[in-house]
Amino acid sequence: MMYNRRGVPRVCSVVSSLFVLVVLAACHGILDVSDPTLIRDQDIANAEGANGRRLTVEVVFLSTIGLTASDVSFFTDERGYDAPFGRLGFSDPYSLDLRDANRYLAAHNAAWDDPHLGGLDRSFVKAATAIPQIRLYAPDSVKGDYLAQLFAYRGYDIAQMAEDICPGFPINDVTADNQPILSGQYSTDSALVYAVTQLDSALANVKDSTTYLNLARVTKGRVLLDLGRYAEAVAAVIDVPDDYVYLTSTHATNTFYVCPSCTWNGIGYPIGDGEGGNGLHFVSEHDTIRSPVRYMRHRLSDTSVLEYASKKYASSTAQYVISSGTEARLIEAEAALNAHDASWLDKLNALRTPAGLAPLTDPGTDSARVDLIYHERAFWMFLTGRRLGDLRRLIRNYHRNPEHVFPSGPYPLGGVYGNATAIPFNAKGEALYNPKILTGCTTP
Repeated sequence: MMYNRRGVPRVCSVVSSLFVLVVLAACHGILDVSDPTLIRDQDIANAEGANGRRLTVEVVFLSTIGLTASDVSFFTDERGYDAPFGRLGFSDPYSLDLRDANRYLAAHNAAWDDPHLGGLDRSFVKAATAIPQIRLYAPDSVKGDYLAQLFAYRGYDIAQMAEDICPGFPINDVTADNQPILSGQYSTDSALVYAVTQLDSALANVKDSTTYLNLARVTKGRVLLDLGRYAEAVAAVIDVPDDYVYLTSTHATNTFYVCPSCTWNGIGYPIGDGEGGNGLHFVSEHDTIRSPVRYMRHRLSDTSVLEYASKKYASSTAQYVISSGTEARLIEAEAALNAHDASWLDKLNALRTPAGLAPLTDPGTDSARVDLIYHERAFWMFLTGRRLGDLRRLIRNYHRNPEHVFPSGPYPLGGVYGNATAIPFNAKGEALYNPKILTGCTTP
């Protein structure tokens, strides 16, 4: 499940060295001082230990993207929910698909439960302890690029949380020696501005790695687009090559893969097709390049409706796109439209033509042009965790009515869709560890 987080370190801090978890000396009792297996901070205060911390951040970051994308797909119009009724309960996919914040939080309000702010915060916090070690011990030949990687990850983490989580969430951090830095509550804008500072640090440190340079550039362009700073967004991504792509690891399970021969394995999660009246038609547009699907079954609650699974990911280890030149060009297209620059359409078609897709024509009105750009964004970045940020930007920057943006009206399994426009965080759980958290979501 995606939204399991605790930004404040527990009393006994856990530090990972790549795949091996080792417990710090402060967490152990007197009897542990002679334990030959105990690894202390001073034992890894060297180049190898610093790199181990960096690799840990990388593993955590790359393994969380898919879970993020999965929750985004349910909350938006990319995927629906149609499991047998007995499986509903307080299931996260069901609550997210229904956009029911109260139901979602009810499943996570126990005192022992994590506060559900986003798994990406784990890499954010781990990077805080890795960065000083890289500065101290990494060889000069790689130091700048390692720092760029870690700051780029931190910027990406904040950007994703700002796009997905309701305003009012904290961004807790730690000091270099693993002491908590308790955060106040961030608005969406203040979180996005914080993300820019991290991305600027990545850009300032990068030396030779074009991968981390372009990751920081595209992520910064994405954040500036969210902030409505369109000219700056273009400046951030203008030098990103068309063929740039940054992928997740093959070690993480792909949450969208549906085994064709399996009896369950995701078949309760059909691809959306005009979900809730406002959703895009990811099935019936028959876009076999960007949203390929296969027949799955008939809807359980209405056997006249056919349901489809995605074929975008061919295996359980298929990689997700984290950042790409395609996203950079989409950022440029949206910025051009906002600058009343007619090249916005040429930029969209420049992506479509090499893929064998028919060219688009100008729909003629500003509102329809925005719809077209967001349609293209939805299909190019289908099932990659971008859709919720896009829908919220339509509300924030283009003043669209939420009930005309999100799936709304009668819910297929009964009742009606809720009115949440972002994934809620568990303020009750956060307040147990952070006295600065005084309220939950500050907007619906």
